[in-house]
Amino acid sequence: FAGEKIIRVEAPPIPEHYRPRRVQGRIALVGDAAGYVTKCSGEGIYFAAKSGRMAAEEIVALMKGGSRLPTQAEIEDTYCKKYDGLYGPTYTVLDILQKVFYTNNGAREAFVELCNSKYVQQVTFDSYLYKRVQGNNPLDDIKLLGETIGCMVKGYSTAKPDAEFSNPVESLKRI
Repeated sequence: FAGEKIIRVEAPPIPEHYRPRRVQGRIALVGDAAGYVTKCSGEGIYFAAKSGRMAAEEIVALMKGGSRLPTQAEIEDTYCKKYDGLYGPTYTVLDILQKVFYTNNGAREAFVELCNSKYVQQVTFDSYLYKRVQGNNPLDDIKLLGETIGCMVKGYSTAKPDAEFSNPVESLKRI
């Protein structure tokens, strides 16, 4: 393409929430198409592979050796419910983290300080490794709540205010 003019550089947005309809008729969405991407990291490969396998296994089981076709309700009641049961809590926790810590400089400063905690590091590593929320040590969780409040107070009191961001030239390129 040497000498050709680039008209526009863009990429489709990464979905941050489950799609409202993940099954339509006998079509089941999996991976990014279903909205199975973690908000904090944008990771989706594991969830794409896992949801694809789960959907296929459930649909094959519902077909009873090829003697019938599954209904939308059956696919939702098996594949979607199982996926939500396994990974729903992970998406909920990541959604809460994003809403609490990714909103402004003070919150981001608090998050950075919290990452010094060995408990936070271990829970984060284990959760990332096993793709499910880990931890579940009530005493350490209570201590973490106290540390979070302290870090938030400190972060909000010491962080610089958010700068207003405006880039009209780049914005016009994307129209």
